[in-house]
Amino acid sequence: MSFKHCPGIKNLIGPVKIILRTCPSCGEEVEFFSDEVETKCDNCSRTLHREATPSCVTWCQYAEKCIKDLEKRGKLSPSNVSELLRIAKNKNTKEQDS
Repeated sequence: MSFKHCPGIKNLIGPVKIILRTCPSCGEEVEFFSDEVETKCDNCSRTLHREATPSCVTWCQYAEKCIKDLEKRGKLSPSNVSELLRIAKNKNTKEQDS
């Protein structure tokens, strides 16, 4: 099977989605856009961080190169780049420890 593009990339650069999370301080529902890493609760002003979702970044050996390429082409925001690189580096650290 041959792919014209990496199949995992669709989740990284696809349309922006709304993610809901409950504020641990006050219980209010907080909205994140899928391209945001953090936001503030409108009710209590606590800063919440979006939980990373699994993607090809957690297993692909080319993840770091791919992320940097997407950044160069303007397909990822700087905050997404730093979050995805952190996840990819964690994967590499865990593999080396095994």
